[in-house]
Amino acid sequence: LAEGALLEVTRNIYCAETAVARAPQDGIRGLIEEMRTYMLSTQGVAPAAQRRVLIRTLRTLMTPVLPPFYRIFMGGIVPAHDPADGRVGADPRWLADGVQWLRRKLPGGSWDGLAPGTQHGPWFYAPTLTAVVAPYAFGFLVGPSRLNLRADGAWGGLVVERCKFLQESNCKGMCLNSCKLPAQDLFAELGLPLRVSPNFATQECQWSFGEAAPPPA
Repeated sequence: LAEGALLEVTRNIYCAETAVARAPQDGIRGLIEEMRTYMLSTQGVAPAAQRRVLIRTLRTLMTPVLPPFYRIFMGGIVPAHDPADGRVGADPRWLADGVQWLRRKLPGGSWDGLAPGTQHGPWFYAPTLTAVVAPYAFGFLVGPSRLNLRADGAWGGLVVERCKFLQESNCKGMCLNSCKLPAQDLFAELGLPLRVSPNFATQECQWSFGEAAPPPA
């Protein structure tokens, strides 16, 4: 029930972002059809447009609350408010001002390490903790997954056993521009590198948190 509800919310957000009409299919098949419609439209034909709209959808799904605190407690990034940044999940003024107030109160008063936008992370626990939580956060989109090790042998790996997004779309372009690259870009923005490695033969997909991704080519 929870996964069905999350899919409905995601579809509503995506259709609002793209102005694509809701498809008649239920669940993930409906979302894939809506993504396909946008991909084949004049506005969505550019890969960059597909990636941008997916990132906006994911940001809205995360609500304005989660991204700023993820950047602090996982990415190790000092909040920095930008009045021109109207995106969902941007650092709010009250949070950035609160950190700078604390900085001024600390002995010495300068503490360059707390300058807005400074990154100290990702913290050592971020890849593993994110991998543990991730199946509950996006399992409704990709299906069952299990923890494993990254290619470098470190914790922070997650393998999706049979990606239902890949199964239903059967399209490398949609996988690349409506899943892999937007996810990598979003987590980079949150302060944690991510490498998503789909296997088109087995339809498994390896997610490696804390590992930098190579160029798409």
